[in-house]
Amino acid sequence: MKKSIVFNADNDYVDKLETAIKSICCYNNCLKFYVFNDDIASEWFLMMNKRLKTIQSEIVNVKIVDHVLKKFHLPLKNLSYATFFRYFIPNFVKESRALYLDSDIIVTGSLDYLFDIELDGYALAAVEDSFGDVPSNNFNAGVLLVDVDSWRDEDASTKLLELTNQYHETAYGDQGILNMLFHERWKKLDRTFNFMVGMDSIAHIEGNQRWYEISELKNGDLPSVIHYTGVKPWEMIANNRFREVWWFYNLLEWSDILLRKDIINRSFKELVYSPKAHTAILTASCEMEHVEYLIENLPEVHFSILAHTYFASNVVALLKYSNVTIYPCFSPFDYQKMLDNLDFYLDINHYQEVDNIVSVVQQLSKPIFAFENTSHDIDNQTNIFSSTEPNKMVEAIRQFLEE
Repeated sequence: MKKSIVFNADNDYVDKLETAIKSICCYNNCLKFYVFNDDIASEWFLMMNKRLKTIQSEIVNVKIVDHVLKKFHLPLKNLSYATFFRYFIPNFVKESRALYLDSDIIVTGSLDYLFDIELDGYALAAVEDSFGDVPSNNFNAGVLLVDVDSWRDEDASTKLLELTNQYHETAYGDQGILNMLFHERWKKLDRTFNFMVGMDSIAHIEGNQRWYEISELKNGDLPSVIHYTGVKPWEMIANNRFREVWWFYNLLEWSDILLRKDIINRSFKELVYSPKAHTAILTASCEMEHVEYLIENLPEVHFSILAHTYFASNVVALLKYSNVTIYPCFSPFDYQKMLDNLDFYLDINHYQEVDNIVSVVQQLSKPIFAFENTSHDIDNQTNIFSSTEPNKMVEAIRQFLEE
């Protein structure tokens, strides 16, 4: 029997939906996708069905029309009324069990474990929606393992619509309504099945350092399902974890996925871009000596620029170079990632040093390159160059990379 997977989507989100489906199809066969929508073209479904046939799978175009959902209040401007479409799962899904997924997810392995879980009489299984280690007793609705028969027997669709009509102004969207109806009737899943990264970029700003300790993954393992809550990975500046994982699946060719070529087990860097070396700049100023010259003349080096604040427009403009990533209001995860990847450091920011970074890099025994008018090294262990001869620094860095 095919495993049923349900998505809500609208035409503006269809590329994100397809990326999620790509990730699932890398590791799973015999699937039946239901896409609840009211505006996605039938041609897209025709092509998707042609592709999916290769892995004994199919996709069903479920049109939700003549509905009242547009009138309901949503808690965030970027949400679509399509999020309410999941209410209709028992009306259209024929199977006894279905896995509902938001479109801003990536699946990194087999889903067999989820489909084999015993629900023990619960209406659904989900991951708790918590802020750090403070329990909320509510579930996040981005990943729901649904007992469709149970929902059908209690006419859940009608109940959800009635609750929404009554509480949509005060509840947190459809997630709030789902928690009302299924309060204490849901089974808790391990967070790996809905690993939410939205807090990555804001927890430290809100003073919740504990969140980083409990949400850190060991041994570089990927969660089973990554959920890109908060800032999305397809936005120009988005530094929550696993951004490159989303882009990897987005850029994969369908032919590689369906034929299960080796590339699906690799990474974004192997697929697109693998720099020869990594460098970084921590700055509290938009003034970085000859930064653009260095970026242009060291295309094989990836530059990470970090700040505790938002960046000025001249720094944001550096994103036109493919070897630059900027980290405004950087998080502890961003900082550690920078140190883990660092091959050498550029002490080229004007004004004050940030976070005693020169000493930190020296303790890592990594070389530091600076100009005479930017060096923050009081111990004179840095490779210092004249600001009138940035080419000399480029030559020295190239020599270092060849050693």
